[in-house]
Amino acid sequence: MNTVSRIIKLDGLSLPSLSLFFGGFLWVISLTQVVFYTDQGVVMGYWVGATGWLGFALFQFAWYANLLELLGVLLMARYPNRAMLLAVLGVILAGQAFWFTDIPGQATNMQVIGLGAGFWFWYTSMVLVTLGVIFGSVEEEPASSTAQK
Repeated sequence: MNTVSRIIKLDGLSLPSLSLFFGGFLWVISLTQVVFYTDQGVVMGYWVGATGWLGFALFQFAWYANLLELLGVLLMARYPNRAMLLAVLGVILAGQAFWFTDIPGQATNMQVIGLGAGFWFWYTSMVLVTLGVIFGSVEEEPASSTAQK
C-alpha cells in the first residue's frame, strides 16, 4: 500500500470523515463560548443558536447556514452533487456573520465590538463540514441496464 494513502486513510478513517467529526465537535463547542463582544457585555453561542433563526426579519441569514450544512451532510451519500451545492452555499451564507455590526435588544441595540472564540469555532466548523461533504461525497456508479448472465 502506498505510504501517502496509508497516512491519509489512517486505518479506516478518511480525511472527509475526520473533517465532518471535527466540524461537528467544534460546532458543539462553539455553543459554550463567547460569540460576540458587545458594548453591553458578551453574547454566548447557545443564545445565538437559540435565537438566530429570528434574524430573517433583519436580513441576517447566517444562522440558516447551519441548516444548509446539516442538509448537505444528510444528503451526501444519496445526492452528492446537491449535498456539495448546499454545503458550499452554507459556508457562503455563514460568511454574512462577519457583517454583523449590531444585535437588536429589547431597549437598545448592542453594538458588536469584537468576535469571540465561539464565532471562530462556529465558522471553522462550517468550513470543515463543507470540506467533509465535498471530499466525502462519492458518485455512485450508474446501475447497469443489462442483467448479467
